Amino acid sequence: MSSKSPTEALKVAMEKRILNEFGSKILNEERMDKVSRLRKSARLEAFANMAFQCECDDDACIETISMSSEEYQQVHSRTKHFVVVPSHVRHDLEEVLSTFTSYVLVAKFYPYPGALDARAAGEE
Repeated sequence: MSSKSPTEALKVAMEKRILNEFGSKILNEERMDKVSRLRKSARLEAFANMAFQCECDDDACIETISMSSEEYQQVHSRTKHFVVVPSHVRHDLEEVLSTFTSYVLVAKFYPYPGALDARAAGEE
């Protein structure tokens, strides 16, 4: 049996989701930077259409989102903004900012510790 309290378990689960989301975002940004550098060195327009990894919190997600690298930069103007496949929106942790054909732009709102305590106690 686990020695973690329900609140501690929720915090660990939340941290894992956050790491998954940022991991996808970092991979997308690194890939986009690499493509941009290659295009510039070949004297092509810096921006290109690309397939970006869904930035949901599911570490097993392999879905992609098609958009231009310029659009990707624009929608990621803030750290807590992520692009996810429409069916991957987590309404308990995300606010939908904009909906597009192939993706949804969401802003993460991470519950404060008191909210985690209430959720663990079944209050909400």
